[in-house]
Amino acid sequence: MSHRRLSEAELARRLDACRADYAALKNQIDAIGFICEGSLNEVYTSCRNPNCRCADPDQRHGPYWQLTWKHNGKTVTRRLNTDQVALYREWTANRDKLADLVHQMRRVSHRAGGYLAAQAGHPFPGPEPGPRRRL
Repeated sequence: MSHRRLSEAELARRLDACRADYAALKNQIDAIGFICEGSLNEVYTSCRNPNCRCADPDQRHGPYWQLTWKHNGKTVTRRLNTDQVALYREWTANRDKLADLVHQMRRVSHRAGGYLAAQAGHPFPGPEPGPRRRL
């Protein structure tokens, strides 16, 4: 199936739309607060004392909150207090928003690259944006 060649005016219109979309994504990034690596996990534990309530799996101790991340190829885990949980929950959510916006920027950039290449009269050799990656 062959694609019809777009007119110069249509290429310019589509390129302007890409620039507008890209600028809107940059504005959304500007609104994101601090970010943090890692995963926030709610953990319940057992002390292994046969006379303790935690011998029943539904009665384990907790919840305890942990932040886990990789540092130099090793997993690092830190227990958080209740005040820290809200902060790190916000920061890890901000990181996910940032990763999503960067992925969208890659897609818009790829589209724009195709239009710029078409304006120059050659095919666009750039790679397709892959799946969304964690930052």
